[in-house]
Amino acid sequence: MIKIKKSSKKSIDWTNLRLCFVAIVAIFGFIIVAGHLAIIQFVEGKEWNEKAYKQQVKNKILNPNRGTIYDAKGEILAQSISVDTISLNPSEVKDAKGNKIKNDVIAKGLSEIFEMEYENLMQDLNSKKSVIVIARKVEKEKVDKLKEWMKEAKIATGINIDEDSKRYYPYDNLASNLIGFCGTDNKGQVGIEQRWNDLLTGTAGKIVTAVDVNKNAISDEYEQYVATENGSNIYLTIDANIQNIAEKYLEQAMFENPTATAGNVLIMNPQNGDILAMATNPNYNLNDPSNYTNLKITPEEWGTLEKTQRSEMLQELWKNRAVSGTYEPGSTFKLLVASIGLEEGIVETDTENNFLCEGSYLVAEENGEPRYISCWRKEPHGHLSLRGALQNSCNPAFMQLGQKIGPKVLYKYFDAFGLFDPLGNDISRAYKGTFTELDSIGPVELATTSFGQRFEISPLQLITAVSAICNDGVLVKPKIVKQIENTDTKSIEVVETERIRQVISKSTSEKIKNMMQSVVTDGTGKHAAVPGYSIGGKSGTSEPRPGHEEEGYVASFIAISPIENTQVVCLVALYGIKDPEHHQGGQQAGPYASLILKEVLPYLGVTSDSNNEENVEEQEESKQIAVINVKDMTISEAYSKLFALGFNVVYNTQEDPNAVLVADQTPKAGIALSENSVICLYTSSETDRKKVQVPNVKGMTAEQAANSLRSQNLNISVDGTNGIVITQEPTFETEVEEGTVINVVIKEELKDGQ
Repeated sequence: MIKIKKSSKKSIDWTNLRLCFVAIVAIFGFIIVAGHLAIIQFVEGKEWNEKAYKQQVKNKILNPNRGTIYDAKGEILAQSISVDTISLNPSEVKDAKGNKIKNDVIAKGLSEIFEMEYENLMQDLNSKKSVIVIARKVEKEKVDKLKEWMKEAKIATGINIDEDSKRYYPYDNLASNLIGFCGTDNKGQVGIEQRWNDLLTGTAGKIVTAVDVNKNAISDEYEQYVATENGSNIYLTIDANIQNIAEKYLEQAMFENPTATAGNVLIMNPQNGDILAMATNPNYNLNDPSNYTNLKITPEEWGTLEKTQRSEMLQELWKNRAVSGTYEPGSTFKLLVASIGLEEGIVETDTENNFLCEGSYLVAEENGEPRYISCWRKEPHGHLSLRGALQNSCNPAFMQLGQKIGPKVLYKYFDAFGLFDPLGNDISRAYKGTFTELDSIGPVELATTSFGQRFEISPLQLITAVSAICNDGVLVKPKIVKQIENTDTKSIEVVETERIRQVISKSTSEKIKNMMQSVVTDGTGKHAAVPGYSIGGKSGTSEPRPGHEEEGYVASFIAISPIENTQVVCLVALYGIKDPEHHQGGQQAGPYASLILKEVLPYLGVTSDSNNEENVEEQEESKQIAVINVKDMTISEAYSKLFALGFNVVYNTQEDPNAVLVADQTPKAGIALSENSVICLYTSSETDRKKVQVPNVKGMTAEQAANSLRSQNLNISVDGTNGIVITQEPTFETEVEEGTVINVVIKEELKDGQ
């Protein structure tokens, strides 16, 4: 038997060794994990708590509703409407089964709905973008089309429709330079929208809710609600009807003065400072503010401009010239100088031979040479009282008055009238007057300042100062906001009238208003007269600065009514007129002040003088004939009746006039026309009415204008008796139907229209 000899060494227990190794690793790992947990708990605990909170909490911002802007009578001028923002996540556009929708299908559908370039959209879809914004401020009609297309294309996910709001302006261009507009972020960019943005915007709220892993809300200690404070509603002092009248006649003034580059009309209640209208031309469409149509530039020219140039031109278009622009007021400023002279006891209204106009006036000697400043009129005015100087707008007379007053006293009153303060910061960015420093005023600067040139103020500053003169001498802060409504509580805060100071006495105020009436009845303001109403006013013409002739003239007129208890002050200003012969304020701005007041005064309920002799004379001389209704008569019968009344009758039918009936007539029945006016008759078969262009009858006598219009089968309605046509409506070159009545205003021709 063979015996096997055992080794004297023990064999290694690998199982126990492995167990020990695992245990050591486990212990070491535990120590690492425990240490890391300790770091997380005690060192990074705050940070991880915040991350956990963010994962578990849903924070939803609640945007406030932007307040509405109303006019003084509650007409909506600006409001926010519900719209949507459309976006998509390209990788997530799938059907209900999770199948990816092809990019070309997405691009074709969206490009057709939102009028986008197919290729551009395809490029975005094929890129690595995670989100593509398709359109902002999308209204319900297009959202409905989108939803219908998504249903047809079986798209279940990936296209997002998020609630948003859009600012909407019901009247498009009305008061655009005053109201301003909002950007895509619903923040005001210019005008009232910008200046009152904080009040209109309100304060956002939010909902903070705990959510589970599926983002479903759960109730816990994190849940809270912060209420939204909606924006306040603002009621302006502007009356939309008066604003529309102002803009209508400003547009007509610009059309009939084609060299003018811009214009303003301001209408103010001098007693409480309410701004009833603030019109600027050119204006723009608030719903499409980047449209350059009103810039008088062709698409080709626009396309050649750099981005910065386009921006500058649009900023100029959006500017409210009444507040953010300044100009040389010219002779309208003589009202202030005259009131200072009266208040200081330096002059009286009707003292004869107070002033002497010899055609020019020696104001200084420069380098041993005499410095003369000419009157605006070539023929001297001779000896004048203050009333005569104002009626004739005599520059030498006011240079003499300015010398008597002196620069220190003048500037004291200018300050009191508010000319050194920026007025209208609650409307737009306002500029204060730019005058020569008091210490630097020499005899030349004193002379030019005395008749309203070589310094600049804003139109709002001028009308506010003249309103003070007409308000028994009390300066009132101009007011654009009438009241503010809290949309949540419905409480209303009324903006009170702010009386700033007494600038001149009531006695001086009455004297100036009396002289302003003389300017209209006997002076350079005759074209501003309104039959049946007492009107006062002052014309203004400022020349371009030496070396800047391209800037053109500024023609302006400021009118008040009635003389007693003045309720309306109206300023009309036209800038950049380059006609060397026809640029005077009395001729170019005065007629439009008259047209505006003729509509505004009755609208405001200002009582007219029905016994006005001029009205009676006009009615007696006009011999108007009422147009009768000939509808449903035969052409022959209608012709006979109208011809018997004294009208000329026009018809174009080829049918038997004894058998065919009149279906329509122009003008309509009821209107009163003069003898030989044209009546056009139409049958039911005539669908295309003949149209003609209105000829230009400005500067013609009433008879000449009537003949010119009747040669085109147009009628005339004349306001006035003696003189020439100073305005016409519709304006020349307008296309109208035959038989249309053209309204013209006849007034005495002004040779002295400064």
